[in-house]
Amino acid sequence: MKATSILNLTPVKFIIAVGGIYTSYIYFGLIMERLFKEDYSGLNRPKGQYERFNFGFATSLFQNIFSYLLAAGVNRFYYGQKQSRMDLKSELTIGFCSFGSVFMASQALAYVSFPVQAIMKSSKIISILIVSFLFGFKGQHGRSQYLCGIIITSGIVIFNLTEGKSKKGGDTDTSIIGILAILISLFCDGFLGTTQGEIKKKFNPNQWDQMESLNKWAGLICLTVANVSFQMGGFIKFVIENPLVIKDLVLLAILGTCGQVFIFYTIANFSPLILSIVTTTRKFFTVLASIFIYHHEVNIYQWAAIGLVFAGVFVEMLGGGKKHDKADHKALPTEDVESKVVGKEEDVTRRAVPA
Repeated sequence: MKATSILNLTPVKFIIAVGGIYTSYIYFGLIMERLFKEDYSGLNRPKGQYERFNFGFATSLFQNIFSYLLAAGVNRFYYGQKQSRMDLKSELTIGFCSFGSVFMASQALAYVSFPVQAIMKSSKIISILIVSFLFGFKGQHGRSQYLCGIIITSGIVIFNLTEGKSKKGGDTDTSIIGILAILISLFCDGFLGTTQGEIKKKFNPNQWDQMESLNKWAGLICLTVANVSFQMGGFIKFVIENPLVIKDLVLLAILGTCGQVFIFYTIANFSPLILSIVTTTRKFFTVLASIFIYHHEVNIYQWAAIGLVFAGVFVEMLGGGKKHDKADHKALPTEDVESKVVGKEEDVTRRAVPA
């Protein structure tokens, strides 16, 4: 009976996980792109003749507010947890890294086209290698990872260098500022992943604890930066003059929050490799959806570059999956292996997203 129930439930859980992540984040990406290109005045003026949305902090802030309220509600009313297990330094670190990642990625859309942003953000290995290089962590990565980094970087360079040959004036020109913003975002991604690994070993917080702390501090940092940089006044003025933008900001926040929930659901029910496969393929389909829905001009060289990037991502992802499997069986203490394998049902009941 137990084996039968597992066989029956696993495909359903997988469909829920994949469907939730795909729906939330593909739609999220399309709305994000529209946010930075749309004329929200309601006058349908030609491109270039209206004030465009250029407030990356707002996309972060709205999502932080929605995600924090959801996670705090689950922690208080479902788990009865009133205080984070993490110390203040850890909370601030993940909050700052999360803010930097989301803010810089969204701000980059004012300077690069969405396919460029999405392709560059698709590679986890680049962010890991950047962090390792800057902080002098040597010998932690195999030759295959560096090879994948070279393949992916080559694809990104080819895509950017050949972009001008296919442009007809509709897309945002790729600029150094946009590329730099994405690189900073990737750095924050790599540092966030490293920090979360250390936090898990030290404090073992549940997913909702991290989600609450991350969004609380990221939101406060975002609000501070917006006021110090005097962007808040410009944003309020833009909203007053273009109230239709609120709809897309709220929709983005809802989709981003739902996406986080489905990611936690996938983590609780499947392996990190499965999550990596789902999120990687999602990014690929988001790029394709953006190209066809918003009519980006892509030449044959750029299609080859897209294939090169995602081939490198898949090779790195599969190689990482093999290393993860070995680490689970050889490096982890017995109690950790049991919590991942033998005690899976108890762990899911205690820490996972409610189905």
